[in-house]
Amino acid sequence: MKNDDKSNVPKVRIAVLGSDNVGKSALTVRYLTRRFIGEYRSNTDLLYKQTISLDSAGLTEVEVVDISSENENEFPMEQIQWADACMIVYSITDRSSFEYASRSLAELKSIQNAPLAYLIANKCELDHLREVNETEGASLAATHSIGFCEISVAENSPNLYKAFEKLLIDSRARPVKHRKFSVTKMIGTLIGANNNGTKQQLLINQGTVVPCHKGELHKSRVLKRRQAFTATASL
Repeated sequence: MKNDDKSNVPKVRIAVLGSDNVGKSALTVRYLTRRFIGEYRSNTDLLYKQTISLDSAGLTEVEVVDISSENENEFPMEQIQWADACMIVYSITDRSSFEYASRSLAELKSIQNAPLAYLIANKCELDHLREVNETEGASLAATHSIGFCEISVAENSPNLYKAFEKLLIDSRARPVKHRKFSVTKMIGTLIGANNNGTKQQLLINQGTVVPCHKGELHKSRVLKRRQAFTATASL
């Protein structure tokens, strides 16, 4: 958890991770807006920012990075290290997405000072297409000593909000996490996509969503290293 020195409002950063078509974007937008937009595809990470009020903890500045599943074979280490907490999502209708969640939790376990985690099983309204039993998800979560619930983003399950709020509250209670970089430095054009595929500004209840291109992240880190080198050389 990070404190914002300018406003004294605590900041919590959450990474939403999962394989393709599990409902990560719909989950994030449902939590922030209470609206269901359906799933949409993106070939880049998206960063959502909003200040919310928690009943038991007060105002919290929330940043949620919706990690693109464009390359599922590469664990998104940098995004995970940036985060205070990680929401790992799979679909009960897709066995491979559950296996991806299991691998991701194993990766998290190997990270020093790893973010908090919560396991979410989405699409429980499609029980007739189920490929992953609820007991399997509960067992996986218990193995890693993390929270777990089955939800339906489409049907606005109450447990969705409880899961996010638990991560936010628990993250606020942890010591400040020192990061090597900040995704918020990659803010560019504020865009969303309407049904026609055209670009438009997207506002999320006084918050924003911005594209976080991995190429821009790389350039940002290189530029920062060059600046640090120049500053050191001039001393």
